[in-house]
Amino acid sequence: MTTDEKTQYEHDKKTRKIFKLRIIYNRKGCTAAGHCVLSDPFNFTLDDKFRAILTDGKPMPGMDDVWYKDIETDSSHLPINAAKTCTPRVIGVIDLETGKRIAP
Repeated sequence: MTTDEKTQYEHDKKTRKIFKLRIIYNRKGCTAAGHCVLSDPFNFTLDDKFRAILTDGKPMPGMDDVWYKDIETDSSHLPINAAKTCTPRVIGVIDLETGKRIAP
């Protein structure tokens, strides 16, 4: 066993699944609690009034204040936790491979 093999963790050796997800966010319903930013700082930030912003999100055609973002990630728990901890439940996560909603 080499020195590099000794310092690697078991989970580092496994191939991680890449999830294709769509995050949907209704900004109008945001109550500025900030749980989404704490749960997923890669996809959410706060504006000057502490309302969430979906980082690099695009407006949903025909729907005011609804934004979406398609991502590929091996850390699906981050956007899922953001949706689950959102107090007014204005964040949803859809698995793009199955089309099923996987978080509120």
